[in-house]
Amino acid sequence: MEFVYEIEVAKQGELKKVLEADPYADDSFSRLGYTLKDSAAVAMPSGKTILYFKCEEQAKGTTLAARLKAVEGLAEVTGENKQKVISVIHAEEDNAAAGFGSIFG
Repeated sequence: MEFVYEIEVAKQGELKKVLEADPYADDSFSRLGYTLKDSAAVAMPSGKTILYFKCEEQAKGTTLAARLKAVEGLAEVTGENKQKVISVIHAEEDNAAAGFGSIFG
C-alpha cells in the first residue's frame, strides 16, 4: 500500500514530530522509511509538503496512517494527484538505482 498526504509548509514541524517519534519501534515511520517533498517538486501547486510512504503490511500501514490523524491540517492526497506523486517518486527511485548501478558497473 502506498500513502500520500499533504500539509502546509508552516505545519511541517508538527508532522516531523509524529514521523520521528519512537524511531526504534517495529512500527515506526523511521524503520519503514518515508519521503518528504516540496509539493512543487512532484508537479503539484507549491506551498505544501508532501509525505509519501509505502507499507507492504496493510495492518502496519493502517496503524501508521492512524497516527497521522493527530497532525492538524494533514490531508490525504487521492485520485489523480496521488498517482501523479507516486509516479514522480517511483521515477526518482528508478533513476537513483540506475545511477548507483552504473557506479559499480
